[in-house]
Amino acid sequence: MDNLRERIDSALRFTPDRIYPIISNLDFKPWFVRYGAFVYKRESFDENDKKIKSFHFVDLTCGEDRELFDHKHLAGLLKEKTGTEYDPTDLPLTPVRVTRLNAFVFSLPDQSRWLYDGKNLAKLIPALPMNAVIAPDGKKAVYEGDGDLYLVKLPSMETTRLTTDGTPDRGYGTRYEGASGVIADKLAGIKRPTGVLWSPDSTKFFTYLLDCSEVEEMTLIQSVPEGKKVVRPVVYTYKYALPGDEHVAQAHYLMYDLDEMQMKTIACPDTCLLGYSAPINIRGSMMGWSEEGNVAACYVMNRGCTQADVYIIDPKTAQARLLFSEKSDTFLFFDSHHSLNSGERDKDDPASRYFLLSEKLGKLFWLSERDGMFDIFDYDIETGACRKLTDSDCCVRQLLHLDDNKNLLYYSASGREKGVNIYQRYIYRVDLDSLEITLLSREKGDHNAYFPPEGTYFTASISAYDQPPTHKLFDITDGSCIGVLCSCDVTRLEARGFSYPIPFKAMAADGVTDIYGVMYLPKDFDPDKKYPVTEYCYGGNQTTRAPQTFAETLNNLGFTPCFSDMGFVTVITDGRGTPLRSKAFHDYGYNNMGDAAGLLDRAAAMEQLCQQYKFLDRERIGVWGHSGGGFATLHAMTEHPDLYKVGVSTGGNHAQEIYAAEWSERYMGKFDRELWEAQNAEYKVENLQGKLLLIHGELDDNVHPSSTLRVVDALIKADKDFDMLIMPNMHHTLRGHDYYVRKVLEYFAKNL
Repeated sequence: MDNLRERIDSALRFTPDRIYPIISNLDFKPWFVRYGAFVYKRESFDENDKKIKSFHFVDLTCGEDRELFDHKHLAGLLKEKTGTEYDPTDLPLTPVRVTRLNAFVFSLPDQSRWLYDGKNLAKLIPALPMNAVIAPDGKKAVYEGDGDLYLVKLPSMETTRLTTDGTPDRGYGTRYEGASGVIADKLAGIKRPTGVLWSPDSTKFFTYLLDCSEVEEMTLIQSVPEGKKVVRPVVYTYKYALPGDEHVAQAHYLMYDLDEMQMKTIACPDTCLLGYSAPINIRGSMMGWSEEGNVAACYVMNRGCTQADVYIIDPKTAQARLLFSEKSDTFLFFDSHHSLNSGERDKDDPASRYFLLSEKLGKLFWLSERDGMFDIFDYDIETGACRKLTDSDCCVRQLLHLDDNKNLLYYSASGREKGVNIYQRYIYRVDLDSLEITLLSREKGDHNAYFPPEGTYFTASISAYDQPPTHKLFDITDGSCIGVLCSCDVTRLEARGFSYPIPFKAMAADGVTDIYGVMYLPKDFDPDKKYPVTEYCYGGNQTTRAPQTFAETLNNLGFTPCFSDMGFVTVITDGRGTPLRSKAFHDYGYNNMGDAAGLLDRAAAMEQLCQQYKFLDRERIGVWGHSGGGFATLHAMTEHPDLYKVGVSTGGNHAQEIYAAEWSERYMGKFDRELWEAQNAEYKVENLQGKLLLIHGELDDNVHPSSTLRVVDALIKADKDFDMLIMPNMHHTLRGHDYYVRKVLEYFAKNL
C-alpha cells in the first residue's frame, strides 16, 4: 500500500480501542466474596468472533470453577426491573457477596445493589449519587454536595446533612480542582467518590476539609462549546497553584462519629495535597484503619515533599500522636511509588495502601528509601521502635498481605533475582520472627498478585513485554501452582501482523550505569533494510515508560504497534531520573528536570543501538511524547538536533513555572526562577533544526495550553518554522482520538 492514508488506516487497527476487542483475558481481577471463594471475569469468543464476558465463581472448599449465574436470564430480569437493555455478554456489574447457597449480591454503575438467587432478582439498595461511598455494613452511605457531607440510610434513602459550613473552595471530602481531568469530568457530568474512609464496623469515617480558598485560579476558554452552532465561547476557571505561589491546597483531617453524630478534628497538622486529587481518593488514602478498627494512622507531607510525619490515631478521642518522621534531602517518593505500583486497584486493597497497620501485632509497616532502595520497615506503634525487614538488595514494590496469626508479611519486589528482568515483580514472604525471606514465584515474568483477606492462597497474573498474561492460582504456603484460571488469547491480534518488542541493555551517558529499554521492529522486518526510527519518550520523574508487561506493550501510550505497522522501528528507554531502581538512580533527576528523566541517557542509547544494529537509519530518527513526553521531545530537538530530525510534542508541560506546584516542587525543590527557567527548552529554540509539530488540547486543565503557546511565541521570535494543532474541546488525554493518532503517524511518515 503506497497510499499514505491507507497505510495509516491499516496502522490504526493497532490502537488500544481496536486491539482490546480482538484479545481476551488481558486483565484479571478477583473479587473475594467469602472465605475460600472469589469471582472473576473470564472472556472468550463466540463463532462470530464477538467477545463474550462471563462471571465465574471459584470455590476452593470444593474445587469448583463455574459460571456464577445464567447471564441471559439475569439480563432479562434487569430489563424487567430497570427498563434498561443489558447485553448479557457484557454485564456492567460488580460482585459484592456470594452466600453459601450461591445467592449473588452485586452492584450496578449507579451503585444500586441487587440480590439474584438464580431465579429471582430483588433490589437491596436504590440508586445513589455517583459520588456516594457505601459503608461496609451496606446500611448507609455518605456523599458530598457543594462542599458539605450527607448521610443516606439504606435502603430507606433517608438523608441527613452532616455539615453546614462547607463550600466548593473549602469543602468536606472534595476533590482538588488542580488535579488532572476536573474540567473534563464537569463537562461529562462525572463525580468521583467522596473523600471518605469508613471504619471496619461502619460507625465512623475519616474525611478531611480541603481548603483551596486562597489558591489562585487558572482559566480555560472553550471556543466551540456546541459544535456547528455559533455561540459565545465559554470560560472555565479553576483553582490551580503554581510553583512559588504563596498558597497551595491544604487538607485538614477529620473523623465523623455516627454514634455521637459529631465531627471530630484529628489532632495533627494540615497536609499539602501533593499532586493528588484528594488525601482519600479512589486509588489510595493518606489515612488508614487497622483491621479491627480500634487504631488508625495517617501521615502529613510538607510542601516540597521532603518530610512526612506519621501519626497514630485513637478513634475514640481523635487524638493523634507522632510516631516517626520520614525525611529526605531531595524528595520523598513512597506515596507516588505506591500509586505507580497499585495499578487499577481499589484503595481498600492492601497493595494500594501507603502503609499496613496491625492492631494485633502493634505494628505499622512502611516503605522507605532511606537506605538507598525501597525497603520494608516496621514500627512499634507504642514505643516507636523501628526494625528493617528487608536487605536493600531489591526494590520492594507492594505490601500485599499480612498474616498476623503466623507473623508473615507478603510483598512484591523487583531486582532481587539473578538473570531476570530487574523491573518485573516477584512475590516474597518475610517471617517477622526470623526475618527469613522466601521467594514464592518461580516463573519468569512480572507477577501481579492478589491475596484474599484470609490469606490461604493468592492469584497472580504472569506476563512480560513479549508474553501475554496467564492468570493462575497459587498455594500461599510454598508458592506452588494450584491451577490456571484463564489465559490471554492473542491469536486474532497476531493474525493482523502484530510485532512483539525485543529488549536491550545500553550504557548511560555516564559510561558506567546500565539502562534498559525495548525496541519494536516493523512488520515484515528485513535485517538487510534500513528503517526510520521513532523514539517514544517521557520526561516526568514519577514513572517509567519501557513496557514490562504485555498490557503495557499494547498501551504504553506511544502507539508503538501502530508505528510498527507503518514500517518504523520504535525505541523506548528508561534512563536515570526514573523510579523503580535505586534512590541514587532516581535522584539524578532532582533539580535536573531539563534532562527530562534521562534525555542524555536516551540519546546515548540511541547512538549505541545505531552502531549495533545496521538496520537502524541514523539519519532518520524522530522523537515524540505526550505531557512530560512533549516536554522531553522539545528538549531532544533543541539539545540533540544532529540526532533527532523530526519531533511531535503533544500536551507538553514545557514551562515548569506554569505547571502544578505540587508536582514541580517535588522534583525541583523550592521555586527559583533563574534555575527553573534554565530547565526549559523554550529558551533554547534557536537550536531547533528539524521538523516540529506541537499539539495541545484547548481544554487541557492539567497542562495549560499556555505552556505550548509560550513555545510558539519563542519559535516565532526565533524565526523558526514549525507546525501546530490545537484541538477544540479536547482535554489532557488525547490518545483516544483517531485524528490525533493519525496526525502523529502522518507527521513522521511525511518527514522521516
